Amino acid sequence: MMFFLFIWTMSNLGFFALASSMAKHQKQIFGHELDVQKTKFTTIMGWILLIIALFICIVSGSVSNMMSYWLGALTFAALFTGLCLSYLETKMKTIAIITAVIATLSGLIHLF
Repeated sequence: MMFFLFIWTMSNLGFFALASSMAKHQKQIFGHELDVQKTKFTTIMGWILLIIALFICIVSGSVSNMMSYWLGALTFAALFTGLCLSYLETKMKTIAIITAVIATLSGLIHLF
């Protein structure tokens, strides 16, 4: 369970970062568009977080099973991100912070 929570929250953070790189969602989350440098940073961080989640899955078991596991977690993360952007856009910063805390805690619990 902790492993799924860790992969799911890492994927959520990746999707939150990718959403923050899009002009429409920047206006929703921050109230204005970010400059080009911050937009590139959020894009890169989003992809890095998704790749890290995939890498952790792949090294944790057989490649075919864990890629399917990652895709399942990715699906739920995309759904959660979409729902948050649709109905809770003013609270996205708080949700991202809570998600980061959960990712840290679940990652530490899974390691130890």
